[in-house]
Amino acid sequence: MSIVETTTNSRKAKNNSTTKFSIALKHGSVEFRPTATFSHINTEQVLKIITKGDVDVTNENNNNKVNFKLTAKNKLLGFLNYYENDLDNDSDTVEVQGVIDELTAELTSVTIDNITLPMTAGQADDLLDEL
Repeated sequence: MSIVETTTNSRKAKNNSTTKFSIALKHGSVEFRPTATFSHINTEQVLKIITKGDVDVTNENNNNKVNFKLTAKNKLLGFLNYYENDLDNDSDTVEVQGVIDELTAELTSVTIDNITLPMTAGQADDLLDEL
């Protein structure tokens, strides 16, 4: 008799293939990850979200970076990651608002040509075949 009990997990494994959009800014780039509700969106819709959505901060992550979230009409639309900033959980509201204003200004100047999706596996294979 085994002391290890085998159980069946009735939940399906989570699909971790979240769509990530790269957005070129004047100074660097950011990654936009829509929430599951908006995972079907295209680049035109991403442009609308990042230029019209409300920007706010999230908590400091494991890499000691503060990322951002985009909301509209009290709905979470997605997250902006990798925007270079010096914020942490101890930043005061004036400092936080300054970075939010700076990021918002950069996002309003984004055009559709600044938004890209990562290559698909097929596109990557085609690129390697052409080398």
